[in-house]
Amino acid sequence: MKICVFSGSRSEYGLLKKLIILLNQNKSFRSNLIISGSHLSKKYGSTYKEILNDGLKIKKKIKARINNSSSWDVCNSFSIINKKINDYFEKNKFDLLIVLGDRYETLAVVIAAYIHRVRVCHIHGGEKTLDSLDDNFRHSITKLSNYHFVSHKDNKKRLIQLGENKDTIFVVGSLGANSIRNFSFYRKEKIEKLLKINFSKKTVIINYYPEISNIKKYKKSLDNIFQIVKYFKDMQFIFTLPSHDKNNDFFINKIINFNKLHKNCFIFKSLGQTKYYSLLKYSNLMIGNSSSGIFEMPSFKKYTLNIGDRQKGRIFSKSVIQISSEIDVLKKNIKKYINKKSKTKNSYFKKNTYELIVKQLKVIKQKKTNTNIKEFIDL
Repeated sequence: MKICVFSGSRSEYGLLKKLIILLNQNKSFRSNLIISGSHLSKKYGSTYKEILNDGLKIKKKIKARINNSSSWDVCNSFSIINKKINDYFEKNKFDLLIVLGDRYETLAVVIAAYIHRVRVCHIHGGEKTLDSLDDNFRHSITKLSNYHFVSHKDNKKRLIQLGENKDTIFVVGSLGANSIRNFSFYRKEKIEKLLKINFSKKTVIINYYPEISNIKKYKKSLDNIFQIVKYFKDMQFIFTLPSHDKNNDFFINKIINFNKLHKNCFIFKSLGQTKYYSLLKYSNLMIGNSSSGIFEMPSFKKYTLNIGDRQKGRIFSKSVIQISSEIDVLKKNIKKYINKKSKTKNSYFKKNTYELIVKQLKVIKQKKTNTNIKEFIDL
């Protein structure tokens, strides 16, 4: 079976890496890695270099203009990726396209695959994230996909509600939650040296990104987070920057300018999976609205303070605490959870997630029926 695996951002690649390696090791598959989006942008860390450093081959690079984050720029990037992958699919035939998540780059590729009659396998569908464009990107990808690997049984129910055939939906758990198991972390001394951070201080990771419903409200929330950094002078705060999304330029510039003036504040464009997971391991708390706080931080038995509605609709482990961004609320909860370890299980963890996917792909390889024709299944 000839498989195309697509990644348009650092977050997808970190989750897909183990799957790509397993596919490359299996004689049943011939996999080709196609990348685009922020992977190829210096502004976002040129993360294609991480892929090469991992020893993986990139079959095709699809460059798009992603220097700005207005609605026009995002739509323009979408159209460029869609046109170029259309040309690639015209010249190269695949049996299956594997994609993960909910980004606009992914939707652009999936639309082309659907029209070219390439079967699509979608990972992490069926989830809800209220206050982001990604929510409807994800559901659109679902409707164009033939097979679904979901992170939770509740997400399977949601795909059935969307008219998908239950026999094409497989509950395998979260790739992020599973990839942490048996992971080769850096020793504390090495990650301290690499990042120039001393973990003798309490360390808080801040992954806070734009939301679409009320930009003024979320700009205010970011300002409140800045006030918290100023207040807890004996702690250190590590900001990770968002990938290419609508309206992220304002956030990025504000965080960069704030960072210049505060010694207890650090900022990273892109860390790569090993550095990032090691950072989670040795930090004390996460604040923000990223999926990493939902899928991955609970596996480290650390708490996440989730702000706003960007992740609303996802299943939260008990270590994920929903709070407002009011300064007093932030202060109270940081003091409460900075020294606490969680005792609860990650709701998304399932054994052998990657192996379950590969096993099912072998079954899909043997199917003779025409699964390009999809029937909407009424409830």
